[in-house]
Amino acid sequence: MEAKLKANAGTGAEVADEPESPADPGSGGSGSDAGPDPRPSAPKPGAPRREARRRVLAAALDAIAERGPDAVRVRDIAERAGMSAGHVLYYFGKRERILIETLVLSEEDLAEDRSARLARCRDPWSAVVRFIDLYLPHEPGDARWSLWTQMYARPPQDPDARARLAAVDAGWEADLAAQVRRGRDAGRFPGADPDDFAFRTCKTLDGLALEIMLGHPQRDSRWARRTAERIVRRELLPAQES
Repeated sequence: MEAKLKANAGTGAEVADEPESPADPGSGGSGSDAGPDPRPSAPKPGAPRREARRRVLAAALDAIAERGPDAVRVRDIAERAGMSAGHVLYYFGKRERILIETLVLSEEDLAEDRSARLARCRDPWSAVVRFIDLYLPHEPGDARWSLWTQMYARPPQDPDARARLAAVDAGWEADLAAQVRRGRDAGRFPGADPDDFAFRTCKTLDGLALEIMLGHPQRDSRWARRTAERIVRRELLPAQES
């Protein structure tokens, strides 16, 4: 998913006051945190690191949904996670990594749900329609799509991060291609090229998603889904369109 929405604009000052990497994991993070709170100790080596990281990422998704990816601060995430900003940065190093990890975790959770939902569709066409519904956002403030747009506007420089995001894209395309292949083999989608169709359709859905995220009153979620279904029907079921 290359272009995923125009991210909500935040103030540069709010983002700039967050430290990039803490010198001390127990330092409390941003200098803008109020109050002479005692310095928390660094997480113990035996602490459930995986659970703590997941708690931070869940808190980040909530904060992003409320404030937008540009405006969200490490302190916002820390408050929701019940940690200090210093502890949050101890786990992730910097704010940008939190955003990437939050998006990847969100997509991983969605991929599990997507596979289960598509598997329950006995008819290949129903599976394609379900795929469209799962792909597109339902409202302009969708946090996951806000993060995708952030990644598009400011692509991560880390090769590993880029590879992980590319793998997410590939997963969506592979799931759609599998349903189209099933339909072709059953004679429902004659002549379809599953991989090519999946790539082109996902890029088409990206454009429709942008319309939803931009909040055009006549181009909402239902409009986007109807448009997408009409486009794919024309290609997969041409006999029904003639």
